[in-house]
Amino acid sequence: MSAPRIHVIPAAGCDKALVLRRGPSRFVASLLWDRKTNTLELGQWLRGRIYEHRSDLSPDGRHMIIFAGNGRRWWTTISRAPWLTALYWEPQDSTWHGGGAFTAEGRVFFNGATPPDTLPDNLKPADPHAFPHGTDGFHMGALYPAVLASRGWEIVGGEGIDTVLQRSLGGGWRLRLSFRVGGRNRSILSNAYALERDAAVLGQPVWEWAEPWADGLQVAMRGGLWSVPLSSAGAGEPVCLHDLTDMAFEPREAPYRGVRSESAR
Repeated sequence: MSAPRIHVIPAAGCDKALVLRRGPSRFVASLLWDRKTNTLELGQWLRGRIYEHRSDLSPDGRHMIIFAGNGRRWWTTISRAPWLTALYWEPQDSTWHGGGAFTAEGRVFFNGATPPDTLPDNLKPADPHAFPHGTDGFHMGALYPAVLASRGWEIVGGEGIDTVLQRSLGGGWRLRLSFRVGGRNRSILSNAYALERDAAVLGQPVWEWAEPWADGLQVAMRGGLWSVPLSSAGAGEPVCLHDLTDMAFEPREAPYRGVRSESAR
């Protein structure tokens, strides 16, 4: 049995992060991770797919926008993190466009769509040109790289799925992010990371997500969340923060009433 796939979406303005745990492939769970206290809150499970490159967590960690589907229909929702029960729900008949992101001010950007007249919980729409619109987060606008660039990453080359980004780390190291098409136990399009310093390039093929944290990194790999120290030699011995491999689907009710719940469908 392969390890679950994990993608993490940090909030821009606090220490919270949205964790999307996928596995088996028909199921995905949403969790809210406090990276400072290292606590996890389980939200809900979805029978379907959440498209991580078109989903986001608000700067204050309170709301999330996701694009999801089950192979027959697709939808964009806004909900209270980490719950999937929608406060706003917009159906789609294909995977073309959909989802969105939050600006630094917490305004909601709708990818490939006109913002609705009203949004829940006093959220406000973003300017329709706050980010480039993208059909899948990369093509025709490169939404995902643009969101990362607004949050500390630097685009250093390429475009579309050939985009390369980097973050500066301690000791002269840089964290490089590129994108992989296919790959064993990965989504069709997934993140690929490496550590670079001068002429040294240390590929990290098992990292599914990585971001600087304290004097090192926090990463997702092998079905869990890990802390990785950084030294002059590169990445040190990782320490497991949370092992998510043994989680199993369970129906859960959100602590609020929404306009629609997809979690049990």
